[in-house]
Amino acid sequence: MSTIRNQIRTFALVLGLAGIAPAFTPAARAVAAAEDAAVKPDTKKLTQHLKEHQTYPATRAELLAACNGLVEFKAGEKRWYAEHLPEGTYKSAAEVLKALGKK
Repeated sequence: MSTIRNQIRTFALVLGLAGIAPAFTPAARAVAAAEDAAVKPDTKKLTQHLKEHQTYPATRAELLAACNGLVEFKAGEKRWYAEHLPEGTYKSAAEVLKALGKK
């Protein structure tokens, strides 16, 4: 009886590990890296957020903090935003967009 229990436990452990193992495959790591790669956010979505949901004046740190809490933007979009937004205090969405090179 004990042997059967051990076999069942082993089988359950193997099944559990099988669900975790794909996260460590090279393909899974490549997908995760691609999702986190810096990518330019959609201009319309960014403009809408900056105009409708951001308060001004806002420092770079405040803008980045607000961005990090958003679910509408993927990690890669947030990374691009952080990499391209210069230090400063911004008085409006237009100033932020200008600093990002958008007109």
